[in-house]
Amino acid sequence: MLRKLAALAVVPLVAACATEATDAALEVKTGDAAVSALRAVPDAVTDAGTARAEMVVAMSVEGEAMEMVARGAIDRAARQMHVELDMGALFGQIAGASDDPLPAGVDEPWEMVADGSTFYMRAPVFEMFGVSGWLSMTPEDLGTMGNQLGFGIGSFDLSQTLDALRGVTGDPEVVGKEEVRGVATTHYRASVDLAEALEQAPAEQRERLEAAFEQLDATGGLGEAEVPVDVWIDDDDLPRRMQLEMSSMFAALGLGDASLTMTMDWFDYGEPVTIEIPSADEVTPVDEALGGLGTGFGS
Repeated sequence: MLRKLAALAVVPLVAACATEATDAALEVKTGDAAVSALRAVPDAVTDAGTARAEMVVAMSVEGEAMEMVARGAIDRAARQMHVELDMGALFGQIAGASDDPLPAGVDEPWEMVADGSTFYMRAPVFEMFGVSGWLSMTPEDLGTMGNQLGFGIGSFDLSQTLDALRGVTGDPEVVGKEEVRGVATTHYRASVDLAEALEQAPAEQRERLEAAFEQLDATGGLGEAEVPVDVWIDDDDLPRRMQLEMSSMFAALGLGDASLTMTMDWFDYGEPVTIEIPSADEVTPVDEALGGLGTGFGS
């Protein structure tokens, strides 16, 4: 079960505490207007062009607490992204539960860079495969198996976590006006219908998301799960924080009383970001690193 939870956590941060906001100019939306604003959040982030994000994924399994942290920068116009992922605590807990020692370097941070449809990953653990620099992969390298596992090129795009908001339903609660990282926001609390979020996803993302959805949903109950979500949006309808509580999702997957809370902060919208793309002499293609097994993913 721990390994399945780890896979869920990777799909696609450290959040500052909210304080009371005094910006009287903030428009508070209710009813259908609030639903529309929350569903439009993913497109608002795309329109902003660039942003930075920090995320914390906190899990509790059989009374044991685990945590994964990610930080990243995204340039949507250039189709580029950089993410640093710290899964040391998570892998350490998994190893302890199974009495298997951690491979050397697996508890050190991983880095991911996306440049268009090419994805690069660097981690000390890759040295066991003879890869000392960056591992590169494309959709052709990953093939259908990559989609089924949810490891397409967009899998580590932190902004895609916001796509869950396309499934906001009901009548969102207005919790109040609060500051997030010094920005005045309105704090909303709502529910996400996962099946609706999938249906409302852009066509170019839907196939990958459907494959990952089906891969996880062995019990057939995931499509009926509703996930509580808190969202803090500013006066430009941009998200400044989102928090998903996924216990109901885990129950639908037959994972008992396991819990996972994902907290993500967004900031520096529209500010320049510099994302360094690995040079050819630093890169090993995935099929070469795995002795030809990389292209076999798609067979």
